[in-house]
Amino acid sequence: MLTAAAVLLPTALVAGCADTGPTDVDDLCSAYKHFRSEYTRPHPFSNKGVFDSLKDLGDVASRYTGSDAVKAAGPRLKKMGESDQVNMLEVEMTTAPISAECHKP
Repeated sequence: MLTAAAVLLPTALVAGCADTGPTDVDDLCSAYKHFRSEYTRPHPFSNKGVFDSLKDLGDVASRYTGSDAVKAAGPRLKKMGESDQVNMLEVEMTTAPISAECHKP
């Protein structure tokens, strides 16, 4: 049992540190697409997927190097993801720069 914990702990630490560097447009749009899929599907029992994807999107946006507006939205999105309810209008307004960035021609 102790051996398994010794093997899993370093793996978990490495996995947890992997997402700390700058992000690019592919990372941002992938996180945005995942959030949109969670946000638009029905959640009869739990909205956990929506809140988790908001936190993830906020994290990626906070580390985005391509737009100051996207980077500024990151902390707000993370805060929304950590709450227990979400205002749809606020979400749409906060994700607008991300949507624009991901839908550039």
